[in-house]
Amino acid sequence: MKSLIYFLLLVTAFWGTAQSASSNTICRVTNVADGDTIRAECRGKQVRIRLYCIDAPESSQRPWGDRSTAHLRRITPRTIRLKQHNTDRYGRVIGEIFNVNTSINLAMIEAGQAAVYRQYCSESRYFAAERRAQKARLGIWFQPGDHQRPWEHRRRRR
Repeated sequence: MKSLIYFLLLVTAFWGTAQSASSNTICRVTNVADGDTIRAECRGKQVRIRLYCIDAPESSQRPWGDRSTAHLRRITPRTIRLKQHNTDRYGRVIGEIFNVNTSINLAMIEAGQAAVYRQYCSESRYFAAERRAQKARLGIWFQPGDHQRPWEHRRRRR
């Protein structure tokens, strides 16, 4: 009997995780914190959302960080659809946000306002969009520099 209960608990835990990872939730955006983080109200709760697969320049990487934040504010609608992928060590939801069926995360890469966060992304559509933005010298790809690799900038500042 204990084995059956343990098995059912495992299945329930797995099913709950699988459901939340692929779920789509409608949220109301309350704040764009920077080029890869927003705050939103989802199902009555305030949630911090770290945008999946992208890494935008830090605020201290002027003017690139400010431009990235401003661009995200411009393209993010008041109401979004959130596809949660995970949570990070800071308790933020790692998610892809959508304006109807358009990925805002991918739009940030396409506009050259963020880089693909290689450590956490393996989706080819992001890498292809980044190559196009680089070739067109859009946003952070306009001129070489530290702003193209925010993860390295953060590492050096520690």
